[in-house]
Parts: sequence; structure tokens; C-alpha cells
Amino acid sequence: MTLRRLSSAAVLLSISVASLAAEMGQTLVNTDLKSEPFADAKTLASLPGNSAVDVLKRQGGWMQVKPAGNSEGWVKMTAVKLGGATANAKGDSGMTALWNTAMQGRSGNTGVTVATGVRGLSPEDMKNAQPAPEQVKKLDSFAATKSQAESAAKSSKLSRRNIDYIVDASGARK
Repeated sequence: MTLRRLSSAAVLLSISVASLAAEMGQTLVNTDLKSEPFADAKTLASLPGNSAVDVLKRQGGWMQVKPAGNSEGWVKMTAVKLGGATANAKGDSGMTALWNTAMQGRSGNTGVTVATGVRGLSPEDMKNAQPAPEQVKKLDSFAATKSQAESAAKSSKLSRRNIDYIVDASGARK
């Protein structure tokens, strides 16, 4: 009888751990849910921006997700913000941002990666990739000030164009 209880507890614990392994996320923009991690794969559904998803797996520039009410599928990594819609409402102490930077090389207050940088890398390279937060900090040091950017544009004879601000999922201007 004790062995049966112990095995039942082990099964329940493994199910609980497996459910915790899925990472919460939220779509940033309207995006297609694909059957495979390829741009030309069959579209299973169209997900609106701000849709809650469970991130199940990552492969190259794609994430396998399970949205509420839909079967699982694949979306482009750049279409998903990790942490979900309620991440900021939980009183985050900054540990989520630190974790994202350390584990995914993401920085800033949104946790959004601008480019995936997977072109030219093999699946083996992606599988063996390690976080490099010091390199992200180094990249941040290359940011130009507004006056530096204007000076570079002027010396390159670029013309000025006004572009509307990008609005993130919460409605805040970036």
C-alpha cells in the first residue's frame, strides 16, 4: 500500500513539475500559429496581439506555444514577450528581467529581442548556445545618443523623416 501511495505521489509531482516547465508568454502582435517552425508551414490559426500563450519549446527563431483554446503550434520568437500579460502586475522584483537577460540574452524592461540572429547558425549551434549577458551589456554600450545619430545621418547625407512612436502591448510609447 505504501509503494502505491509513493508511486502516485511521484506521478502527481512529475505532472506538477511538467506544468511548471512551460513558460508563460504573450503575443506582441497579430501572428500566425504554424504547424511547423517554418514560414511556409501550414497556418493553424491566427493569434491576435496580447494573446496569452504557454511556451513549450524553442527552436531557432521559433517558439512552440499553446494558446488558450487552440492546439499547440509554432510562432516566430520575435512575436512573443515572455512573462505574459500579468507579469508586471505580480510585483516583479526584477528577478524576471535578470533571469531573461541571463538565460536568453534579452535586456531592457520589455524582455523583447529585436533580432534573433539565427541566420548562418546550425541547429547544433543553436542547441549548444550559452547565455552571454556580458556581451549584451557590451552591445548596449554601442548605443548612440540622439545628437550622435543626427551627426552620422547628416554626414551620410540622409534626409530626415518623421516616424510615429512604436506602442507596446500595454499602450506605452517606446
